[in-house]
Amino acid sequence: METTTISQIRQGDVLLTRVDPPADPQRAMDEAGQPLAGVRIAGERTGHAHELAGRVYDHGDRRLVMLERPTPIRHPEHRQIEVPAGWWEVTIQREWTPERPVARRD
Repeated sequence: METTTISQIRQGDVLLTRVDPPADPQRAMDEAGQPLAGVRIAGERTGHAHELAGRVYDHGDRRLVMLERPTPIRHPEHRQIEVPAGWWEVTIQREWTPERPVARRD
């Protein structure tokens, strides 16, 4: 049986890209010096947050999250998406919703 490996997940303006485990990641810390236990990203239009629980790391200028088990990314205006276990790079992009038709410019 053939299995499919998901390499990217997009929810609104948040893009998650599967990455190999980094050689020397540094745990990301909050203002009190405690390790971050997830990412919370405010949406570009409404300010509602995308939330994904996991261990957060900084690797150079990249923000990574490591998930021990499949974990949902949540946002009140998007459907919940189950993110497989593993290492993921978090990127903020312009919001895109596949349900909206795109106007063609010919």
